[in-house]
Amino acid sequence: MIQELSLKDSLISPRILVKYELVSNNFLFGQGSFHKTKGEMISDGKVKYIKVVLNLPLNQSFTYKVPAELSPYIKTGTKVLVPLKRRVLSGFVLEETERKDGRRNLKEIIKVFKDFLPLSDSLIKLGRWISYYYYCSLGEALHSISPIQETFRIQKKKGNEGETLAGQKPGKLNCLIEKSDENIFVPQGKGVFLFKTKDTKKSNLLYLSLIKKTLQRERQVILIVPEINYLLPLKELIHSHYPGGIALLHSRLSSRQRYEEWYRISRGEVCLAIGTRLAIFAPFTKLGLIIVEEEENSAYKQIEAPRYHLREVAIKRGEIENFPVVLSTGSPSLESWYRAKKGVYETIEFYQGNNKSPYISIVDMRKEKDRILSSALEEGIKKNLEENKSTLLFLNRRGFANFLLCLDCGKVLYCPNCNISLTFHLQGKLVCHYCDYQEKAPRVCPSCKGRYFRRTGLGTEQLEIEVKKRFSKAYVRRGDLDVIKSSLLYKKLGSDLADKKIDILVGTQLIIKEEILSHMNLVGIVIADGLLNLPDFRAGEYLFHLFNKIRRLMKPQGRLVIQTYNPAHYAIETLKEKKDNFYRIESRIRKDLGYPPYLHWVRILLEGSVKTKVEKVAETMRESLEKEKTEFLGPSSCPFAKIRGKYRYHMILKNENLSYIREILDKKLSPLFNGIQGIRGTVDVDPLQTM
Repeated sequence: MIQELSLKDSLISPRILVKYELVSNNFLFGQGSFHKTKGEMISDGKVKYIKVVLNLPLNQSFTYKVPAELSPYIKTGTKVLVPLKRRVLSGFVLEETERKDGRRNLKEIIKVFKDFLPLSDSLIKLGRWISYYYYCSLGEALHSISPIQETFRIQKKKGNEGETLAGQKPGKLNCLIEKSDENIFVPQGKGVFLFKTKDTKKSNLLYLSLIKKTLQRERQVILIVPEINYLLPLKELIHSHYPGGIALLHSRLSSRQRYEEWYRISRGEVCLAIGTRLAIFAPFTKLGLIIVEEEENSAYKQIEAPRYHLREVAIKRGEIENFPVVLSTGSPSLESWYRAKKGVYETIEFYQGNNKSPYISIVDMRKEKDRILSSALEEGIKKNLEENKSTLLFLNRRGFANFLLCLDCGKVLYCPNCNISLTFHLQGKLVCHYCDYQEKAPRVCPSCKGRYFRRTGLGTEQLEIEVKKRFSKAYVRRGDLDVIKSSLLYKKLGSDLADKKIDILVGTQLIIKEEILSHMNLVGIVIADGLLNLPDFRAGEYLFHLFNKIRRLMKPQGRLVIQTYNPAHYAIETLKEKKDNFYRIESRIRKDLGYPPYLHWVRILLEGSVKTKVEKVAETMRESLEKEKTEFLGPSSCPFAKIRGKYRYHMILKNENLSYIREILDKKLSPLFNGIQGIRGTVDVDPLQTM
């Protein structure tokens, strides 16, 4: 039975109180899973007060009273439920404090999450660093570290599920590991190690060996991957060596499942966690190693506050808890390459045995006139069909045409919510792939009433039709978000390729995965220039990483054909070279322009529904910053100037010293943000994109 909450000294309304009790009932899985307060708290004549930080963008803590019956459960890092005006919010205890004379009556905490183990001192320290470096509140940082919304009563599991990594039969895989163990360097102590490897199977053996040797030292391990689809193959591989001893952490877990995994880790029932970004905060107490797979992947950057980069958080946690961090990569990010050159990271190349790579052909499309597929690519497809081999045609643009153009007045049809052209689809509809707005393709131009339109640009739908016309006897399939809308459909695509049911696959970046590319003898990049021409200074690096990934994952005896109107671009030309020429050229350009990693960038984004108001705030921001001794770009309209009905302006602050930029933000921009109505201002430290 739930005790009644006292409304004395509280701003919680009866309506909200009833709602809170019902919600708590839904999550009650046994006695003692949470505690409630009742009445005034007196404890031996002394009242305990605590400072609590909440999941709000506020750089302050709140002081609350602790009822006597809850006092034994309170310590630094404890998760509690507290009233704030007319809301009930969860927060974390920072410290015990004394009440100052003259302060108004303070509210009592409502609940202690007893089954939720308090955050460790090291994780709180990590949260403080995230808060400072990424310019967010400590409450936001700590809630990202502990992404559990409710607590649950855990039932004892039967069998070996959830037990420690011991007493299992290694089987055949162990023999493979033993053979590779001798030559593998296992880092110890604090430091960052950049492991370069081009072979996925060898990478996996490397991980297994590192995990094994770390566990032998009675230390724990976290293995982090950029996307959920990476998890299943790795889990199955490692599980064949360590059955039942793996915690899996990713965003698709329910709150209860996530808590159960957190609970097993915190109780010491498992020594190995595999997961996406949130796994970095797994509450291990004896961590000995963090491995970051594909460290260059942009998925490691958090989009919402706190906008941290997982690589940097992993390195900081290793520094705080004194253990090594391994960054695994086939083509390192420019930041990691730069730090390795400076000696901040130690580089270890793991290239053993046959490292044969697919042959690369670069086709100058200026010589191919109006052809979609070059003669070289067509010949390759014909040869593949004759030999019953699979082909992938990559085009990172969905739909039939990029936009619809009126031939009478030249008007392009745009999304009413976004400043982006609508993509034409064969079903006769126009779609915005940013806000999902849809409308029927008009028969007459809404501007001039003209009846003649041109479908301009190339999308996967049109490419699929053209390929079917050109190779009428081939079985052609399309793989993009319009077709593959579930993991089951994705698995079906992989199994059909394995069963030789697909001759030619047309797809977007969605299918650039090992389970798809491992079947490909030929991959054709239909339009490389679409990636190069993005209005982002990292566009060349993104292309370089993507094409290197494709080459790394496809069959080593295969062929990669890149069609481009700019064959001399260094990001494309250097793909054929084995040396670090791309990094040298890109590094020189960024140094000359004052781009990362030579200077820190902090992006300030303003969004609002009234364009003139956003422009005015942006101009006020510029005037305020002109007096400071730091470089800045803008303010200017974003490349995507309007998304989901919000007008967007941004500014980039540049400086070698990030602390100096923070001082400017605290002094100049925080007061400005706090005084704005109807404008959303966000700060992104070390942004990966500026769109």
